[in-house]
Amino acid sequence: MACFHYKRITRQGIVRAGVIDLPFDSPISATAYLERQGGAVIFANPLPSWAGTLYTTLERFFETRVETATMAEALNNMAIMLRAGIPVVAALQDAMADNDNPTLAKVGQDLVSRIQSGSSLSEAAQNWARYFPETTLFLMRIGEETGSLDRTIQDASRHMIKVDKIVRETKSALMYPAIMISAILGAMAFWLYFVVPMVLPLLKATGKELPALTQGIIATANFLQAHFLGILLTLVITFVTFQSLMKKFLAFRRAVHRVLLHIPIISAIIHASNLAFITAYFSLLLNAGVDVIKSIDILSGSLGNEIYKEKMGEVRAGLIHGLGLRSSFAEAGIFPPFVVRMIGIGEVSGALSTQLDFAATEYGSRLDDIIKTLSKSIEPFALVLGGGLFVVLLVGMFMPLYSMAG
Repeated sequence: MACFHYKRITRQGIVRAGVIDLPFDSPISATAYLERQGGAVIFANPLPSWAGTLYTTLERFFETRVETATMAEALNNMAIMLRAGIPVVAALQDAMADNDNPTLAKVGQDLVSRIQSGSSLSEAAQNWARYFPETTLFLMRIGEETGSLDRTIQDASRHMIKVDKIVRETKSALMYPAIMISAILGAMAFWLYFVVPMVLPLLKATGKELPALTQGIIATANFLQAHFLGILLTLVITFVTFQSLMKKFLAFRRAVHRVLLHIPIISAIIHASNLAFITAYFSLLLNAGVDVIKSIDILSGSLGNEIYKEKMGEVRAGLIHGLGLRSSFAEAGIFPPFVVRMIGIGEVSGALSTQLDFAATEYGSRLDDIIKTLSKSIEPFALVLGGGLFVVLLVGMFMPLYSMAG
């Protein structure tokens, strides 16, 4: 892959110049690619590797975000057009290349150009893997091989919407308490940093010994003022370090995920979201005609939780050693009896994808219930916590003033 600086004349006679990121290194290939978009190419010169890396980084940083719902809608529209007998290139042109989202339009135009050059849809989409999940790419390949591209693309669209809903609800459930508590602590820090120092001269003017509570609040305010930048810097460094460790070290990531699975409310959210994801994903792949072992391999690679990923590896090992699907899931130890039972029924009846879809719906509903319950429970807790802290603060600061007035 390389970035090329080019200049070309369009069909309308307009001279255009720019930089483009392409999956090949040859200027001849770059020239041919640009000419397929119409017009004549004056030159196409590869940039140095450092300049190409810088350009790609900046382009991705400033490009318009493609929401999962937007991509899913484009794929669904494409599937409808394919089912109506419209060719792939024309369907792509209408569904993506002419989209109002500039980034999605760029992706669509590139896919059209690659397909016109002889690539298949799945091969062309592979170059945009950050927008097309592995499942979508795999379903595209299956659709091309079986002649059912319209169905598999529509399945991929529905799956993207379903998974996006699970991810958004999980993040919402986990972030809501953190945001509420952060807001309360932020408000307390504001009072300690700005308000308490304004009241302090009045307290000193009383000439009396201050209560222990008041002295503790003043000491906290003084510490915050003296070390505010240090505290802020420590928090930022801690956050960045944690993110870096989570990204680079598997053992650290696995340990964090294991701890989270033992925290009461958080564990319920993680279990429900992962079980909904696994059963929905498994059902989709089996419906598309993918064999069980391959489905588990794809599924394991798509899981974000390392503990569940590890357990899916144990399921795969059990199948390879001759265990049935139900026994393999039961032996893994993390899957609840309901999921194991549904898999067992599907395995015996030959309707495994149907039973998995039923389980996915059930755990999706459970995740919704958990989120609703959590949101209703956290508000009274936040009110009690915030109100309690402010009462302590107000009593500690104004009690000596009332005593002086008396």
